[in-house]
Amino acid sequence: MKTSKSITFLFIFIAMLAVCLTLFSPIPGDTKLIIRVVLIVVSYFLWRWFNRRDLTEFKNLAFAFMALNLAFLIVSVFTVKFWGLNMETTKGIALSKFSDSAIITTVIISLFLLAGYSLKTIYMSRGKFMPGIITGIAFFLIFGYLALNNPQQRPVPGFLGKNWIWILMFVFSNGFMEELVFRGIFLDKLNGLFNHHLSILMTSVCFAVPHIIVQYQPNVLMFAGICLILGMICGYAMHLTRSIIAPALIHAGADLMIMIPIFTTYGVK
Repeated sequence: MKTSKSITFLFIFIAMLAVCLTLFSPIPGDTKLIIRVVLIVVSYFLWRWFNRRDLTEFKNLAFAFMALNLAFLIVSVFTVKFWGLNMETTKGIALSKFSDSAIITTVIISLFLLAGYSLKTIYMSRGKFMPGIITGIAFFLIFGYLALNNPQQRPVPGFLGKNWIWILMFVFSNGFMEELVFRGIFLDKLNGLFNHHLSILMTSVCFAVPHIIVQYQPNVLMFAGICLILGMICGYAMHLTRSIIAPALIHAGADLMIMIPIFTTYGVK
C-alpha cells in the first residue's frame, strides 16, 4: 500500500477497534453512556464534514459508526431488569439476547433506510442465495454436530429437549446481530477504500479482540484466535455471497459450540 493509504488504514483500524471494544466491555454504565454520546456526536460531525467535501467513502463509514453507536445507546435502556428476565435460565438468557438483537438491528436498518442507503450496502439481501444458504446450513450442521458430541461436555439427558428452542433463539439472534454489527455495516464501506482482503482482515481483528475479555473461556488468547479465524470465514462468506445469510448461519453454528457447553457446565436450567 502507498504511505497515505497505509496511514488511512491504520487510523480507521484504530478507530474501529476502539469503538468495537466499547460495545461489550464491562465499562461502568455512566462512563459507557458518556463514551457512547461522544462517539455519536463525533461520528455525526464527521459524517456532515465528509459529506460537504464529497468524500463519499469516508462519509459512509462515519454514518456506519454513528448508526452503530446510536443503536447501542438505545438498547442500553432495555435492560434485563426492564424486561424482568431471570438470567439463571436459558429462557432468560435467550430472551435477553433476542431483545438486544432485535433492537440493535432494527435501529441500524431503520437509520440506513432513512438516510437513503440501499439494504444491499449492509448485505441485507438475497445475494447469491443458493450458495449462501447451502454454505451456511452446512457449517451450522457441522458445528452443531461437534457441539453435541463433545466428549468432555456432553449435555445431560433431557437438557436439549427442554431448552433447544432457547438455545436456537440465542445463537440465531446473536449470529445475525454480530454479523451485521461487525461486518455488514462496514465491509462495503471499507471495500471502497481498500481491497476486500484488507477489509475482511480489519473487521475480523475488530471482532476477535473484544473476545479477549470474556469470562467463560479459560484460555482467552486461544479463543480470540479462534474468533479471528471465524471472522475471516464469515467475512469471505459475506463478500462472496453478497449477503448476510451465510455468515449469520455460520456464526450461529459456531455459537452452538460455545453456548451448549456453557449451559451444560454451569447447569443453567
